[in-house]
Amino acid sequence: MMGVLLFFFACSDPTVLSALTPPLAEIVVTVADAQVASGEGVVVEVEVVAAEGWTVAPGIPFSEGLVVELSAEEGPVLVGERKVTSRRYALSGPDGSYVVGTTEGEAQGPEGQSRSFSHPPLFVDIGVEGPTGGAMDGFAKPPPKPEDKTRQRVAIAILLVALAALGLWWWRRRRARLNAFVPPPVAAHIVAQKEWRLARSTIAGDHPLALRLSMVLREYLESRSGFPASKATTVEIWAAMASQGIDGRPLSEGLRGHIGQILDATDRLKFAREGGGAGFFEQLDAHFEGISNQTRPLASEVDDA
Repeated sequence: MMGVLLFFFACSDPTVLSALTPPLAEIVVTVADAQVASGEGVVVEVEVVAAEGWTVAPGIPFSEGLVVELSAEEGPVLVGERKVTSRRYALSGPDGSYVVGTTEGEAQGPEGQSRSFSHPPLFVDIGVEGPTGGAMDGFAKPPPKPEDKTRQRVAIAILLVALAALGLWWWRRRRARLNAFVPPPVAAHIVAQKEWRLARSTIAGDHPLALRLSMVLREYLESRSGFPASKATTVEIWAAMASQGIDGRPLSEGLRGHIGQILDATDRLKFAREGGGAGFFEQLDAHFEGISNQTRPLASEVDDA
């Protein structure tokens, strides 16, 4: 009695799934033998299964290069509650490998239902052991072995390292050459002489020439004393020169006269328009040469530099 009750409860368990209901319409496409001898035909079977009230129009096999003929038809045969109809098609043609497709099938139900069927392709061989051309060419061949590029990558890496090393060596050598030769700084009196000659050879007007020569002298005094003479007045320059001289050396009477002649003459030409002409500037040349000769660095100062 207990066994009967356990069986009853087990059968009534709501978690137990019921058997799946078979489809009301179905089309199955198969090939009897996918590989046949030369001259023989490939047999493709199209089986149609339909429930009561359903009408099914199956698809037809086709393949490029093959002749398709309906060779047999069986049914309908009632299997359970569904009718089964089977059609066999013979596909013949030259030796080779082929892809067999099937046109789309359709089904109509008693209550207006509709359904379409598509089928995956079939692959068949006639008189050959595997694909030998057409759409199936190369299908049975293994993919080519990938090329081993390890040696190529190693060679490229070695080349890149060599180029980098060569570039580093060239850069260091060039840097060493540049560091080995550092041109000495040009002395201030030489720079001033060059600027004075440039002004004398390129500036035509008396007034602008006087302005430039005055500035050349002021820039030279500034470079030798550290006092900003290029931005100072003549009175301020004289006060600075009297207190600190040139490189710590007091001004001699001759040097004071040369500097005073250039500053006074250029001031008069700049502000009062007095002076000018060839003789005027020749005198300034002589005074500037005297300043350069008397203020150039001493031999001991050059050795220290």
